[in-house]
Amino acid sequence: MESFYRHMRRKHNLLMEDGKPAGGKWNFDESNRKKWKGKPAIPHEKGFRKDVRDTLRRIEQAGVKTFGNIDPEHFNWPTTREDGLKVLRYFCEHLLIHFGDYQDAMDPEQVYLFHSRLSFAMNSKLLHPWEVIDAVIEYWQQHKNTISLNEVEGFVRQILGWREYMRGVYWREMPGYGRCNRLQNHNDLPAFYWSADTQMNCLHHAIQNSLDHAYAHHIQRLMITGNFALLTQVHPDQVDDWYLGIYIDAIQWVEITNTRGMSQFADGGLVATKPYISSGSYINKMSNYCADCRYKVKEKTGEDACPFNSLYWHFLAEKRTHFEDNPRMAMMLSLLDKMDREELAALSARARQIIRNPDNF
Repeated sequence: MESFYRHMRRKHNLLMEDGKPAGGKWNFDESNRKKWKGKPAIPHEKGFRKDVRDTLRRIEQAGVKTFGNIDPEHFNWPTTREDGLKVLRYFCEHLLIHFGDYQDAMDPEQVYLFHSRLSFAMNSKLLHPWEVIDAVIEYWQQHKNTISLNEVEGFVRQILGWREYMRGVYWREMPGYGRCNRLQNHNDLPAFYWSADTQMNCLHHAIQNSLDHAYAHHIQRLMITGNFALLTQVHPDQVDDWYLGIYIDAIQWVEITNTRGMSQFADGGLVATKPYISSGSYINKMSNYCADCRYKVKEKTGEDACPFNSLYWHFLAEKRTHFEDNPRMAMMLSLLDKMDREELAALSARARQIIRNPDNF
């Protein structure tokens, strides 16, 4: 994707200066990882109060099975092009200034943080991605004294780089891509994905947010719900179905490549160069979930240990042969090999307990 992203920047002369990337760097990803600690203040999202009772009634009359929650008198998403343009303007004027800094941050009390909420408008074709990119860059150029380059580059990368890359993968690899299961995962998705009824604070909040708002941002999807599904070795078909059903912006071409590829590594590395998995330490670093969790993020085994810790090491041990030739996994496999055998056995025993009964945690 990085090579593709640079190609697209050059081809369309975006964020370029004399043939070189603005600011001397192609990617400011390392500046997009700040943990939000209550400041700066997060503006309220550009909301709507649409009455969708007639639409809901038609869905119910058709016998469509649904899940999640909705207030049909106050639907909070853009449903017209005019609405989409309002969200775009609001993002530029109120949220772009801190988007890049906190685009990977997570907080149990914040639904959207500084995210744009534009994916639904783009994926349903209320807005064209070009006009979104152009509007953001133009606004930044007019406000360079207050908005830093890393804020806008992080946003452009999400659309021009990642979103377009996913589109290309979809059209090149489907329909076979939808059957990929290279890691041979076959477990069922835990029932709490449909109810948020779990003691794991990060999963509870990420899923509840998804049920209530049909939304979670990319790190919640990748490193919370997706991470747990991969570590517990859930069949990618079930993960695809859940993501496609729960998120308002999840249209198959953009959903399945992100889910089955980047999140679940079911394509064996076609999209991502390594599986996006982590123990509890990453979640604690990027979020405010762990402090109020029933589980202790620094403990690896025992009844109070964060489930992500044992699951992470057990997954590496179980799937080791899939990653032996992957240079990006070399360090973690080296640590795995140096681990005390009794400690690894204890971690695996704890992980198997979680995998057998994930809804008890």
